[in-house]
Amino acid sequence: MAAKIVKSVCPKDCPDVCGMLSHVEDGRVTRVSGDPEHPITKGFLCGRYQHYEEVIHHPERLLQPLYRADKSAEFQAVSWHEALQIIAERFHAIIAERGGAAILPYHYLANMGFVSSRSGDRLWNKLNSSRVGLEICAMAGAEAVIRTFGAIRGTEPQHMGKTRCYVAWGKNPKATNIHSHVLTKDIHPSIAVDPFRSESAKAADLHIQPRPASDPVLAMALMRLMIERGWADEDFIAQHTTGFEALHERVMRTSLGEAADICNVPAPRIEEFAELYAHNKPALIHIGVGLQRNSNGGEMVAAIAALAALAGQVGVPGGGALYANFDWPMGDISEPGLRSEGPNFYNMIKLGEALTADDAIQALYVFNSNPAATAPNQNKVIAGMARDDLFVAVHELFMSDTAQRANLVLPACTQAEQWDVHRSYWHDYAQINHPAIAPLGEARSNHWVFGEIARAMGFDEPCFSESEEDTLRGLLAGTGLDFDALAAGPVPCRPLETTSFADRHFPTPSGKLELITPSYTPAPPEGEHRYRFITPKSRHLQSSQMFNVARKQAGLREAVLYLHPEDGAREGIDDGANVRVWNGRGAVDLVARLSEDVQPGLVASYMVRWGLNANATTPDAAADMGGNSTFHTNFVSLAPGG
Repeated sequence: MAAKIVKSVCPKDCPDVCGMLSHVEDGRVTRVSGDPEHPITKGFLCGRYQHYEEVIHHPERLLQPLYRADKSAEFQAVSWHEALQIIAERFHAIIAERGGAAILPYHYLANMGFVSSRSGDRLWNKLNSSRVGLEICAMAGAEAVIRTFGAIRGTEPQHMGKTRCYVAWGKNPKATNIHSHVLTKDIHPSIAVDPFRSESAKAADLHIQPRPASDPVLAMALMRLMIERGWADEDFIAQHTTGFEALHERVMRTSLGEAADICNVPAPRIEEFAELYAHNKPALIHIGVGLQRNSNGGEMVAAIAALAALAGQVGVPGGGALYANFDWPMGDISEPGLRSEGPNFYNMIKLGEALTADDAIQALYVFNSNPAATAPNQNKVIAGMARDDLFVAVHELFMSDTAQRANLVLPACTQAEQWDVHRSYWHDYAQINHPAIAPLGEARSNHWVFGEIARAMGFDEPCFSESEEDTLRGLLAGTGLDFDALAAGPVPCRPLETTSFADRHFPTPSGKLELITPSYTPAPPEGEHRYRFITPKSRHLQSSQMFNVARKQAGLREAVLYLHPEDGAREGIDDGANVRVWNGRGAVDLVARLSEDVQPGLVASYMVRWGLNANATTPDAAADMGGNSTFHTNFVSLAPGG
C-alpha cells in the first residue's frame, strides 16, 4: 500500500487545537507531524502530542470488548453483539424499575471533537438519562467573563503581534498554550503572576508570586494605583461600564501596604507591575484556567477583567483580558424532542458523592474521561464505583483507572480512526479530522457505539443510523461553515479582522461592561493541615489518557512534590526523600523536591497520574461561581516516609 498523508487534528483539551498530519504506510500511522498550512499552529506540535503513533499502535491498546458481572472477577473477552446486549438489557431493566434518570453518562474532553462528544446526546435524550455539567474545569471563570462582558470573548491570536505588554496571570503558556507563547515570547515587558515559578514565570521580565487565591486583592491594589495616579481610562469607565462606584469604594478600602501583606508581594513590586502595565499599551492579560479552581475562582477572574476595563484596554487590538474565545458555532444534533422527561443534572465534581450518597444512580457510562483518576475526592469516587449494584461501562483506549473498576470495557478508537470536527477555544479556526486508518482490532468510535446501543435497545429513529460524516455535516448546519472547505484545511469561523468588543457594545443586560466588585475572603486551612496543595499542568500530559505511554512517563519521571526548603527543614524532609501528603480525604506518596519555585506554605505536584494521586486529597466543594471545582483550595499535612 502506497504511503499517504492525511489531514488530522490534535484532539486534546488544549486551546491550540493544532493542525496535524498523519503519515500512513501499509495501514499503519508511522508518525504524526504538525500541519505547516495551519495559520496559527504552523506545523509545530507540542511534546504532548508528538509521537501519537505510539498511542495508536500501543501494545496495551484495548482492541476487544471485555466483561465481568462481578467487579472482583477477571475480565473475559466478549463479542460486540454480546456487549451491546448486556448494555441494552441492563438499561431496559433499570429504566423499567427506576426510570432513565438512574442512568448517568459521564464524560469530559479527552477528545475535543464535536462528533465524539455530542453524538451521544440524542441517546441520552431518548433514555431520559441524567446528565453531568462541565464544572470540573472552567465554569467559574466562564461565568465571571459572561457576567462582565456578556460573552466568552477576548483578544484574538492574530492581534497578539500588536501587544506591547503581556501579562500571563495564572497561566503557563510554555506548557499549556505553546503557540500563544510563540506569539508573545518577544513582547517586553512580560509579566507572570503565578504562585508557582513555572516555565513561563522563569522566562518573564517580572514574576509576581502572590499567595494562592489572593489575586483579587492584587488586582484591586493595581486598580487603586491606576486611579490614584491618573492612569485609569476615565472616559471608557464613564461611557462603557456599570458598577464602577461600588468597585471604586471597595478598591479604595485596601491600601497598598495591606495588599502587599495579604498577597505576600512587596509593595514596590506591585508598583512596578502597575507602571509597566499602565505605560505599555496595548496591554494584554492572558488569564489561566487553573487560576479559577479555587473557592473564590469566579471573583479572581472578574477582578482581573475589571483591571483591564479600568485600563481602557477592552476592545483594543492586542489589548484586553483573554480568558477564552468560546463562542463555538456548531449545530444542535441532540434531538431534544426524543426526551419526555427533564434531565436530572449532577455536578461532575461531585461524582463520588453522587455514587455514595444513595443508590439513585444504577448505571454509569463513561467516555472521554477517567474520573477514577481525574475527579476530586478520588477515594470517594473509587468507593462509589465499587458498589455491587452499580453497573459501570467504560469506552476507553487503555485499561485506565476507571476501566479497571468497570463491569464492561469497550475498545475506543484513536483520533486516527474516526471522522470529527474541531474548534479551538483560543483561535477562531475550525477544522475536520479525517480518519487515517481503519479502526484497529474491534475498536469503535463513540459515534458508532451510541448508534449500536440505540439499535440494540430497539430504537429506530433515523438519527441513530447516521454515519459519522452525516453527523458531522449536521453539526455544521446553520453555522456558515462548509464541509468541503473544512475538509481541505482550517477555515475561520469569523472575519479575522474582527476585534472583540471594538464597537464597545457588550451583550450584557445593560449593554455595557458590568464590573463585579470582589468580596475577598481568604480560605482558612482545614484543621491542622497547614500546607496549600496545588496541581499545575505538566508539559508532558494534557489529560490522564496517555499516562501509560513510555515516552510520557519518562518525561514525568517520579511523582514529585515541590516544597520550599524552609518547609522541608520544618518537617524533616530531605530533597529526594519519600513524603506522604495527607488530609481527611486521603493520602498520596510522593518524592520531595526542595525548591524555591514554591513559596513557604505552598506545595505543588504535576497532574494527572494513574493510581492514587493528588486527587486522593482534593475537595469536591464548589467554587463561588459556576459550580466549579476547587482543586487548589486544598490543605494537607506532610510526613516523612510513605
